[in-house]
Amino acid sequence: MIYGICTNMNARSPNDLGIDQAPYAKKLGLDYLELSVDRIMRYDDERFECFKKELAQGPLPCLACNNFIDGSIKLAGKEFNKDAFENYIKKALARIAAIGAKKVVFGSSRARNIPSYLSHEEGRAQVIERLIYIAQAAETHSLDIVIEHLNRSESNVFNTFDETVSLAKELKRPNIKSIFDSYHFGVSFEDEELIQKNGAWIGHIHFACITDRKMPDLEDAKKMSSLFKILRESSYDETFSLEAYFPNTEMDNIYYKTVMDYIKGELG
Repeated sequence: MIYGICTNMNARSPNDLGIDQAPYAKKLGLDYLELSVDRIMRYDDERFECFKKELAQGPLPCLACNNFIDGSIKLAGKEFNKDAFENYIKKALARIAAIGAKKVVFGSSRARNIPSYLSHEEGRAQVIERLIYIAQAAETHSLDIVIEHLNRSESNVFNTFDETVSLAKELKRPNIKSIFDSYHFGVSFEDEELIQKNGAWIGHIHFACITDRKMPDLEDAKKMSSLFKILRESSYDETFSLEAYFPNTEMDNIYYKTVMDYIKGELG
């Protein structure tokens, strides 16, 4: 397993990519950053080139990206604009590949939510059609797409791990899998046996406590022993991102290094 951090969770502002967290993350024993695509897409070409150099010169690479599709781009209903969608996706995937990332999380609740005037079945079919387009475009850049199960308070489609795994199986595309998100999984009260049964369909992990979506302290982590055991026994052994709020912007390295060492030990 290789370990990273979703920098958007502890960024200084909604536009900040948070790459200044890289030195802290490295001291925690982390291996990579996970950055937000919608924020990268706000850069003009000149600023993006500067950012790319800044990232390359930093202590940690970017191996995964989240917050993929800006909320202004709608995937279902009459608001869907084919040209705007395709132009955004092509540019976003090119930038993701250019910074060295390998995995893209398809969460993007505001983009993928189904409008109330559509039936769930019709809206779901439209979102899937756009997802297939994304996967085909991603193949050009050797990128994997991982579908995020967002709980029902955040999205109205693809809400459970069981559902996103089933969708990945249904689509049968080599670069589409499901994420396993411990926060959304816990909030949705899903059965941990699903993890063991579907380890081959996990393409990425997001990790945080169910309580306040925070970074666990050592006591919290010890309470998650059954989850760590099942993840250890599954066939998954790739990227594992902390998608968690830290209690302070300093990321108290000494203490949380102990927590990360414990988690790594539990996951083997």
